[in-house]
Amino acid sequence: MPTFAKAAEQVHAEHKASWKNKKHGDQWINTLNDYVIPHFGNTRIDQVQTPDVLKALAPIWLTKPETARRIRQRIKTMLDWAKASGYRTGDNPVEGVERGLPKQNGRDSHHDAMPYDKVPAFIKALRKSDSSEITKLAFEFLILTAMRTSEVL
Repeated sequence: MPTFAKAAEQVHAEHKASWKNKKHGDQWINTLNDYVIPHFGNTRIDQVQTPDVLKALAPIWLTKPETARRIRQRIKTMLDWAKASGYRTGDNPVEGVERGLPKQNGRDSHHDAMPYDKVPAFIKALRKSDSSEITKLAFEFLILTAMRTSEVL
């Protein structure tokens, strides 16, 4: 039975090829090494429980909310992998861990609106950018119609 730390190395190696870039893969394992492994890295993967996850997330939940949410997702991925691999049974201990954590206030705020007189120059720069044609057209459509991003997508 692997420890959480050994399983993290294995999952990282197995998923490495599917990530968009090397930086993302490095961040994935480094955040686990920095914030999770010190708390329960030596615990067998089948023995990790909700209080373990809570102890790892609590110190950064309010001070580094985005990092904490990503780590929570990575722990969940790890424990889902363990269940699929036959190392665990039952519910994932990450489910419901937020009930033991304080509410995170204010996610990132919206960007300020671009001043109207700067829009023509922005659209010219957008058209000349190296972005894909569909991305440029979608962004221009969004600007011209004031639709929500999800509607444009």
